[in-house]
Amino acid sequence: MGDHTNIEARCAHYGSQIVQNKAQAKDPKRLETITRNALGVMREEGLFAFYLYLQYQKKDGGKVIWDQVKALWRDEAVGPLLSGGGGDREQVIALTEDLNDLLLAREVAERALIYALYGLRAGG
Repeated sequence: MGDHTNIEARCAHYGSQIVQNKAQAKDPKRLETITRNALGVMREEGLFAFYLYLQYQKKDGGKVIWDQVKALWRDEAVGPLLSGGGGDREQVIALTEDLNDLLLAREVAERALIYALYGLRAGG
């Protein structure tokens, strides 16, 4: 695993990608709300609920967020935390089975979403 600074930079990168890709959402203005809600779901209900929420909100920005979180979890600097084998659902379930991976996945996703929120508030 890379050093903490490297992980921070990767979180900032993927968070900014959410902002840059906001036009892919059906309603780019709702992306900030979806991002904030996704962060709350992850904090309160866990990673699998976070994944399900993003699937539910796929057209309104969930796909934009999920694509970047998934890329972050596959990044060499943070693990990678996802194996690449099986579908997204199975990979997220597998991720929740290892406490260290689960905590790291949650921490880096949280940071990326926070950076995305600030970027979206700043107007992209």
